[in-house]
Amino acid sequence: MNIRKHWKKILLTTTAFFWASCNYEETAQPLYGVYCPPEGCGDRELSSSNITQLSSSSEAVSSSSKTNTSSSSNEESSSSEVTCTPGDSVVSYYPPSYSADIAKMGAEERAKHAGVEKIDSIQQTMQTIPQCLAQLRMELDMFVALYGAPNVFPKDEVCSDGTTRPTQEYLDYLKMKEEWEKNKPALDEECQKIYEDKLKEIEQNVKKCLATSNPNTDLTICDFDAMCPEYGVDSKCTYKYTCNDGVTCHRTAGETNMDCTNKQGEKVTYSKNEFDKKYYTKNGY
Repeated sequence: MNIRKHWKKILLTTTAFFWASCNYEETAQPLYGVYCPPEGCGDRELSSSNITQLSSSSEAVSSSSKTNTSSSSNEESSSSEVTCTPGDSVVSYYPPSYSADIAKMGAEERAKHAGVEKIDSIQQTMQTIPQCLAQLRMELDMFVALYGAPNVFPKDEVCSDGTTRPTQEYLDYLKMKEEWEKNKPALDEECQKIYEDKLKEIEQNVKKCLATSNPNTDLTICDFDAMCPEYGVDSKCTYKYTCNDGVTCHRTAGETNMDCTNKQGEKVTYSKNEFDKKYYTKNGY
């Protein structure tokens, strides 16, 4: 009996995939197979399906244990991660392409301003001014602005571990700024050429206008003076024009008619368009 019992243990230990007997009286449990209560399992064999189910159940328990351990590890890792939020300091800048356009436009505007000063210096000695020159001055005095919103981003970020570090946007900005400063001399040279070319074009137009103007269509030059009240919400400015042909006119802000008096003291009213076709205001107002 004892020999048989030991033989069964050996077989169960080495070949768990065959069968197991639980009809002995002792409470010892098989190393592999189903659990036997103290009263025994009875004489039965373990089918291959039973063994497969036991194997799958064991693997499921093992997998679940590993998953729980991994999940716990991930939670601990997540809770220890450093988190960062944007700080209060910000950087505002325009993109290089926009800044280059502004610089080039500025060079052209400087040339236009120089052209206006040239025309004003010429007309100081004139009683009348050619229409083409007056028109050219008006065009040069029109400023064209570029509009655009700057890029704004946080300069740094404050982290949960107590440190402060620059944002990636700020690091990219520093690289861009370095590249901009490297290329600026070439841009300055280009802008200088734009200024010189534009001023040369204006000077040529001025010469052409003076050479081809028709005295019969010249405009009479007028000095301009504005009188505006210092206080009062409803108060309006009064514009006064003193012209080289002896005519004086005045106009109230918001109105289009010009009330004029000639050198003989006669009253005459011009619309703004009629006045501009006959007279030229020095300040181009």
